[in-house]
Amino acid sequence: MSVKTLFVAAAVAFAATSCTQTGKENAEAAANNTEAAAENTGDAVSAEANNAANATENAVDKAAANTEAAAENAGTAIDNAGEKAGQKIEAGAEKAANATEAAANKADAKIDQAAAEAKAEVNKAAREE
Repeated sequence: MSVKTLFVAAAVAFAATSCTQTGKENAEAAANNTEAAAENTGDAVSAEANNAANATENAVDKAAANTEAAAENAGTAIDNAGEKAGQKIEAGAEKAANATEAAANKADAKIDQAAAEAKAEVNKAAREE
């Protein structure tokens, strides 16, 4: 082989080695970048999952608070309705008692009047005899 051929062969070998080394470095850099991107993606997914979990927990807490408030409002409404019903029943019972007492007094007055009239009739009949 001539010196020129050796020189060309050495240059080609150097170029191939250089390209191979550069390719290897580029491949390692790409692998590192891919690994970093995967880690960043994992962090982002983890953060989104945490956000979703927090949002769900907040929604559940809010729903529980709303349910509790609604139950309390319903209980208050039931208590108020029961109290109003009790007052109406009490007023109705008092009204019925007053009406019954008035009717009893009228009946007593009529009985007394009838008794007085009967007594007067008896006395009249006794005098006439």
